[in-house]
Amino acid sequence: MGLSRALRGLGVGVGLLLSASIAEAASVQVAQNAPPPALPPAVVQSLSQAGDAASLEAAVKAAVAANPNLAVDIVTVAVGQRPTDAAGIAAAAASADPTDAAAITVAAIAALPPGQQENDAPFIVAAVEQAVPGSTDQVTTAITALAFSPVGPVGTRGNEGAPLVAPHTDVQSSLH
Repeated sequence: MGLSRALRGLGVGVGLLLSASIAEAASVQVAQNAPPPALPPAVVQSLSQAGDAASLEAAVKAAVAANPNLAVDIVTVAVGQRPTDAAGIAAAAASADPTDAAAITVAAIAALPPGQQENDAPFIVAAVEQAVPGSTDQVTTAITALAFSPVGPVGTRGNEGAPLVAPHTDVQSSLH
């Protein structure tokens, strides 16, 4: 049991390190290319009027409970407004929609400003896993999939099509 926990912890750690750079690239692309999510005006208002971390977490939890299909967008907007509270925001959203705990975790990490993902990702994962007991496997799988995805969240390269570097078929041997 101890070995499997240690291996899972190692897998999560490696996944977090790899996903941080991927999430950073995704957040840059999201900031540059994607339109803001289409949230109901009442949700946007409740998030922007939250004065402190506790009221923002309550607003996120209520918004996700009322709109579970928008959980990722709600988390993205909330973390974008207050990135220092990302762990609490993700935990509040995941507790309101436990089936989407993994997607919420990835969205919270990706919504952080570039350079902050690496430091805050472990806290977000821990907060979500504490808020939703039993979500460890779901969250670990999502982060590992994000980290090792051939396309990644940016969607720039898949496994199909021409290679990025042409094969070298005309290499000269220095032994002639």
